[in-house]
Amino acid sequence: MSQAKPAVAVVPAESGIKHVEITSQVILKITRHCHYELEKQLDPHVNGVLLGLINETKKVLEVTHCFPLMNGDSDEEMETNREYMLEMERSLRQVNIDYQQVGFYQSTYLSTHCDRNFLESMFVYLEEMKEAIAIIYDPLKTKLGHLSIRAFKLSPAAYELYKEEKEFGADMLRACKITYETLFTEIPVIVKNSSLTNVLLCELNEVSENTAFFGLPTSSYLEKSMQLLLGGLDEVNQDLQKLNMHQRALYKQQTQILHYMQKRKNENALREKEGLSALPDEDVTKLFKAPPPVGRLEPLLSCNRIASHCDMIEEHVTSGIGKLYLADSFMS
Repeated sequence: MSQAKPAVAVVPAESGIKHVEITSQVILKITRHCHYELEKQLDPHVNGVLLGLINETKKVLEVTHCFPLMNGDSDEEMETNREYMLEMERSLRQVNIDYQQVGFYQSTYLSTHCDRNFLESMFVYLEEMKEAIAIIYDPLKTKLGHLSIRAFKLSPAAYELYKEEKEFGADMLRACKITYETLFTEIPVIVKNSSLTNVLLCELNEVSENTAFFGLPTSSYLEKSMQLLLGGLDEVNQDLQKLNMHQRALYKQQTQILHYMQKRKNENALREKEGLSALPDEDVTKLFKAPPPVGRLEPLLSCNRIASHCDMIEEHVTSGIGKLYLADSFMS
């Protein structure tokens, strides 16, 4: 996702965000942007910019406004996004609306957002603002009656490691104690409404009959989740095959080095018996090049997605299994 250099709120280095407060107006803008693209059959994955401020006293990040961006990686589209962002910031500043960027939002389907592009976008924002976040919206889960708004940020250890090396190595991950569970940090999200909005919601709740608890789980949602889970397992299996090939190549290199050193030792012993000078030692690492290391970033992201799919399947099945037993008793 292409981003311009944002105008950000200055946050102290020791500050830490406890939770995110997002207004219902921002949520409506995000959902409208996503569903509009779906209705027009355009790009299903949308993204935009989050605006707000940092409450340093309460350790709260407040998201008060947002606006969409154009999807695309071409130079023309990136330049269009930069000009649009600058114009929006200028216009919001004139009408005295929060214009500091505090992160970005992105739509996803069944927690498939955890990829290299998402990691790179998080890193770009964190370079400009220490407490930048990403709001992830899932329209499929929302259609089932569960509003899916989640906030993530790159963990400090992963940020420092990604700054030094784009491809994580096994030794680096072990030294920094980074796993797929600690790659990203999820921050609690609180929806904040005005007093008038809360009064309206209370009146609507009294008028409408809540029958959401009668809804049975849909097999299509579970089927898609299982397909993505199996796809993630295939990716991990392919990564394991690459790792095994690397281990075999490394073993072959070590074997060649041992054979060469033993051969050179025998030659020097024979030359010593003949009264000749020993052959000079050579750098075996130049003669036998080690295979390039296998990056561990993609397997880490794949394991993160698999864990998310498992959590979604568990949540979906747990909430629906009781309803299925209840429906079966009524049928019988």
